[in-house]
Amino acid sequence: MTETAAADYSPEQIQAWARPEARDLPAWHASMQERNSYVATVHGTPAGFSDVNPAGYIDMLFVAPRYQRQGVARQLIERVEVHARQAQLTELTADVSITARPFFERHGFTVEVEQHPVMGGVSLTNYKMTKKLLDSAVCLSGQLVCHTQDQANTVRDHLPLHVALTRAEPGCRLFNVTPTSDPLVWLVEERFEHAAAFKAHQERVASSEWGQATSGIERRYSVTP
Repeated sequence: MTETAAADYSPEQIQAWARPEARDLPAWHASMQERNSYVATVHGTPAGFSDVNPAGYIDMLFVAPRYQRQGVARQLIERVEVHARQAQLTELTADVSITARPFFERHGFTVEVEQHPVMGGVSLTNYKMTKKLLDSAVCLSGQLVCHTQDQANTVRDHLPLHVALTRAEPGCRLFNVTPTSDPLVWLVEERFEHAAAFKAHQERVASSEWGQATSGIERRYSVTP
């Protein structure tokens, strides 16, 4: 924090914000455990952490300077959102610094109000930001189109396992691959709770037996939103 926020806050503000001498480490550790905290590691080394309490409030999101711009913060915020959705929370909230505001905006948060809290007698600037979690499902629909009988046979051979594995994925609400009157064409319907679940599904499928066996088969899909 003392390094990453230096462009947006004065040394006096950073000192008042960090307050290292005021930290009771055992109490801080206990409070992090209560807030569903997550730690990101790179090659076994802690690189960052975040948390989310039962009300959906994110108290902290920190990435060590040497690990910034490597996707650590993105993975942390996505993991926090997955937790919130699994807990059926309706929104995420956070008090966000000037420095972190663009990152949170890229991940769907909007500013509710600009705030000027006073810490240690020093006035700071941050933002109350919110991300609604309702009605953010990702839907895919379209056709899987084979051009040869061999391709159709490949689909039939691998489809049962593919459907079973996908329906078991976290965040999968609906997954149907239905034959049509044309023996070379299947209708595909997918619905995932949120973008993170849909992305995880796509990444798994790309390296799966199904993905490799059917990589050359035409997809005519559309995705919303």
